[in-house]
Amino acid sequence: MKLWLALWVGFACFAGAVQAADLSAVDKTIGKEPVYKGKPGYALLVLGPEAKTRVWLVEDGERIYVDRNADGDLTGAAEAIEASKVRVANSSYRDKEYAIGTLTPFDNTGPHTDFKITAYSEDNKQWNYVLKLKVNGKLQQFAGWKPIFKDTREKAAILHFGGPLSVQPLRFAEFSLKEKKPELHIRFFTAGLAEFSAVSLGYEAVPPSIEPVAFIEWPGSRSETVKLLSRC
Repeated sequence: MKLWLALWVGFACFAGAVQAADLSAVDKTIGKEPVYKGKPGYALLVLGPEAKTRVWLVEDGERIYVDRNADGDLTGAAEAIEASKVRVANSSYRDKEYAIGTLTPFDNTGPHTDFKITAYSEDNKQWNYVLKLKVNGKLQQFAGWKPIFKDTREKAAILHFGGPLSVQPLRFAEFSLKEKKPELHIRFFTAGLAEFSAVSLGYEAVPPSIEPVAFIEWPGSRSETVKLLSRC
């Protein structure tokens, strides 16, 4: 027996009725770029409810350029980030970490803290990237787990941090009572533009006192509301 689920967020502070920004209208120009050593890859972070602050990320081999002050100039000395940790676990797995720290946009938004990018590759395939950032130093969000860099600015994925949140089921396309331990997994996220661009809310950002709920409509006329208590 399958059942239909309607998910309701039990905390208005995160799920306010904020109009989603039109990411297709975001300017993808870069004011000034360095001379790259290889073929660059591009990704664009936009910050805040209206997505007005733009932070470019450009991958150049083992280096990532980060527009820390969001002024469109990637040539500053502090904006060329080398991997702080590099590890080759075995012949089929390797990873590296870029400890970026704080973003201080020139438009006086932020500061946005604890910015870290972790990259990993399995079976010598292309790199996957995990982005971790505290928006305004408070709201923990994550993105990636996939290849996010594109070969041109025009194709660059846009990842929206600090934007309006939606709710989405995860891991299982269907929820069935035939399973021995049926599980419902959800996340709160902000949609981006292009593949692998969604930004997820870290469970640490939701105070323990706030409990999301799911409203379940069973086949027939029965319904119930359950609390979602586990976090990971």
